[in-house]
Amino acid sequence: EGTLTPGAYPSRLSNPDLKWETSEQTNFGFDARFFDNKLNINFDWYKKTNKDWLIKAPILDTAGAEAPWINGGNVTNTGVELALSYNNSIGDLNYSIGVNGSYNKNEVGNIPTEDGIIHGETNQLFDNSSEFYRAEEGFPLGYFWGFQTAGVFQTQEEVNSYTASGGMIQPDATPGDLIYVDRNNDGVINESDKTMIGNPNPDYIFGLSFSLNYKALDFSVLANGVAGNQIVQSYRNHANAFNNYTTAILDRWHGAGSSNSIPKVTEDNKNWTTFSDIFVQNGDYLRISNVTLGYDLSKMNPNKKFFASKFRIYVSALNLHTFTKYDGMDPEVGYGISTDDYNFSSGVDLGYYPRPRTYMIGLNVKF
Repeated sequence: EGTLTPGAYPSRLSNPDLKWETSEQTNFGFDARFFDNKLNINFDWYKKTNKDWLIKAPILDTAGAEAPWINGGNVTNTGVELALSYNNSIGDLNYSIGVNGSYNKNEVGNIPTEDGIIHGETNQLFDNSSEFYRAEEGFPLGYFWGFQTAGVFQTQEEVNSYTASGGMIQPDATPGDLIYVDRNNDGVINESDKTMIGNPNPDYIFGLSFSLNYKALDFSVLANGVAGNQIVQSYRNHANAFNNYTTAILDRWHGAGSSNSIPKVTEDNKNWTTFSDIFVQNGDYLRISNVTLGYDLSKMNPNKKFFASKFRIYVSALNLHTFTKYDGMDPEVGYGISTDDYNFSSGVDLGYYPRPRTYMIGLNVKF
């Protein structure tokens, strides 16, 4: 008869060389006011470096314990921030205009792994999907890594003529399949041809504001946006034939000359189970985030006393409109797909519920 023997084992591999993550930042800036404080200017230049980034090391499942924490390298953000505001009045009309914007460059420094890369997780976009984001020296954090495409094969003659050194580069392709770029010109499409196909980190972040009031009337508009970033969009499980596509699939290739951007849909679905730039879209947008119009009845007749010192009726619209070429539900993704173990993923849209457009009517009363 067996005997139960108490014991213990380490739940996580140790790392005696682990250090605290540190941050260094340098700032230069100024604040200035002109024209009797009507014009305000705020400027800031910064360089911030996070050193000895804490991240879990990728290990094999056969290790028998959880992955150790390691110091995964450095991440540097360099950029400028500028804010301008102007306030003035003309008789009973008071108005204010504000503009702010920032430019940021994100770059990963030395990573102390064998290949100098912290690889992203697999099996995230859909079943059995490959790695599609990573951290690598000299690149933006969490950049998108995959195949570049050069359109869609329209005819068998195009398939046959796509050659290198006398051999067909994609011998298994048929009309309607994606054309993958042979970046190293070796005549074979493989992992060596994958490259950076997108950056989830915006180059520019900006905001706009405008407000005015005239006697009893007030009006304000707020807007915000980003530019220079990309989004990975994957709304379906491409390894499963029974999930729905978006309406974009209606413009797929279905014969010579029909489409040079969206490939055909086949039973093996190989065009969609290989990560490429057809998943990547520009994420630029300008969102009208708030519009408010109000009227204070207590100020309607300054020569007549009102029963309240303030009786303001207002209407507001939140998320009124978003100007963007992104065809998903909401370009303001801001999310990654990873757990805390690989928390450098961002800019991935798996179909998150979009923020609603909201209309409100309200009343502010003050006695």
